[in-house]
Amino acid sequence: MGAIINGSLDAATGVAVLNLKGLRVLLVSDVSAQTVHGGAERMLHHHIRALHDAGAKLSVLTRQPTDDAEILIKLDHGIDEHRLIFSGDKGRKGLMQLRKEANIWWQMHQEFDVVVAEQPFVMWALMQAGCKLPRLQICHSFAFEEYATRHGLDWSFRHRLVTSGMRALEKSVYQSAQSYLVLSDFMQQRLQNFFNIPEKRITVAAGGIDGFDLPWEEHKKIRQSIWGDQADLPSIVTLRNLVPRTGVDLLVQAAAIVHVDRPDVRWHVIGSGALFEPLKRLRDTLNMHNIIEFNGFLSEKKVQQYLWAADLFMLPTRSLEGFGLVTLEANVLGLPVIATPVGANLDVVSWHPLNRIAEQATPESLAKEVLQYLDTLPNFKTRQKLASETEGHFAWQKHDHALTAAVRSLA
Repeated sequence: MGAIINGSLDAATGVAVLNLKGLRVLLVSDVSAQTVHGGAERMLHHHIRALHDAGAKLSVLTRQPTDDAEILIKLDHGIDEHRLIFSGDKGRKGLMQLRKEANIWWQMHQEFDVVVAEQPFVMWALMQAGCKLPRLQICHSFAFEEYATRHGLDWSFRHRLVTSGMRALEKSVYQSAQSYLVLSDFMQQRLQNFFNIPEKRITVAAGGIDGFDLPWEEHKKIRQSIWGDQADLPSIVTLRNLVPRTGVDLLVQAAAIVHVDRPDVRWHVIGSGALFEPLKRLRDTLNMHNIIEFNGFLSEKKVQQYLWAADLFMLPTRSLEGFGLVTLEANVLGLPVIATPVGANLDVVSWHPLNRIAEQATPESLAKEVLQYLDTLPNFKTRQKLASETEGHFAWQKHDHALTAAVRSLA
């Protein structure tokens, strides 16, 4: 193998920085690192950065994000992202295509020492191609559960069959790994419950967040540029993929309840997804078209400006919140979070007293928390303090140490 693996201390944090110099790591993912669309890409981006900074010789393997995308691109630092040819079919046909393409690719690329896998499907195809390298399996959530929540309203025999097949596939992937990394106690428990993974093989490492050099003196100006003539009104924002599990329909209904007592409050939904149009129709049915704005997909910079300009962030999760990185993204911009008591929200959101957990995952409970909070919104200085404390509490160095230590144990 010939890798040099040792470490030193980070002077600022006191956290060990491990050296993986020369270790040949294949990072396997179902999403591309080229463009950030959500939490999966954000975590992939950071793991690439962490492993590269530790000195690993890194390559990424994923599937084509679109059927006309290039099959090999260069990421930052000259890192190769290899892409298996993929039509986009999410059924058996797509899996068979991935297996075929992974077999071709693996025959020409067997020069790695260890594998770090972020999601199950490309990893399954690589296993079918004969890859038996030591593997760290990272688990953010289970694909079979996400599929089930997306089809809960039109549940059929076919959907039950697909869910069962996906669960069996994930079982084969997760149970074959040597070690595991999860972001929350919630996901550790689910790994144990669903796939009988021994606790001693699971590392829990909360996600981190990068701080921002915020021009606080320009806060009012930026708020004015975002909200225009509504800049003096209370504003509540969310950033979500618009699918059933994220519960944005709960937010829309909660907004209608709040509107009865506080018609001055404005709401902003950032994100896109299958429910974009149905959620807009729900808004219009509730006569909230002038109160709730659907902003669609925004650039990273624009998202940060919206969050910084808002007064509250709502995380109305219905199910399957494996960590909720968006909580940290809001907090590090000085924005308090109101969330449902679902999944890892109970761990992550409750870390700071400015954040609130609703009693139930219902519009009424969310509205109740909002109405109580609107009378005691944190002042400018308190929000600055929240931003600073978030940056310190969720420093990426802690997560990086856990990641690189787990990779080193495989070597």
